[in-house]
Amino acid sequence: MPDHSDSHASEARAAQLVLAHHGFVKARAVRLAPWPGLADDITQQVFLEFFAKQQQWNLDADLRPLLATMTRNVAMRCWRERTRQVPEVVRDLAEHIRALAEAVPESADSRWEDELTALKRCVEKLPDQSRSLVDLHYHGGLSTVEIAGQLAMKADAVRQAICRVRGQLRECIERGLKPGGVHA
Repeated sequence: MPDHSDSHASEARAAQLVLAHHGFVKARAVRLAPWPGLADDITQQVFLEFFAKQQQWNLDADLRPLLATMTRNVAMRCWRERTRQVPEVVRDLAEHIRALAEAVPESADSRWEDELTALKRCVEKLPDQSRSLVDLHYHGGLSTVEIAGQLAMKADAVRQAICRVRGQLRECIERGLKPGGVHA
């Protein structure tokens, strides 16, 4: 008779790993997605397959190589499924885009992680009002008009503020990524 406590502990561990690696898999899926908007579907499928086969994996090892391969395989299946249903011209274009995405070196993934880490540090250093704008616009999905209504500002002022914040974040990230640079 199987020990249910071990099974639950293993499932909980796998769930924690899914959460910990979500950004990594999503970044790869965005790069490999054959159509805009499919990265979420690919990411979800990767984790469904990972979770279904969790007993096969060494959950104490670095899972990124495994998840990278799984993401690539799921994306390739998605490519094949989607391209069967489209005209040949679109299929050729999709194949060309896929080949371009495949040509991006693996070092781009670590660069992406470095940039994401720098971005998080830079956002934490923003003044409260700027951080609030970022949260409302990018995490909350609110338009500048909606944000303006909530903050009793003009929509143009919100757009300009968001543009300034993006510029500040870009500069902060660049400084943080320079060799020997100040990290945020």
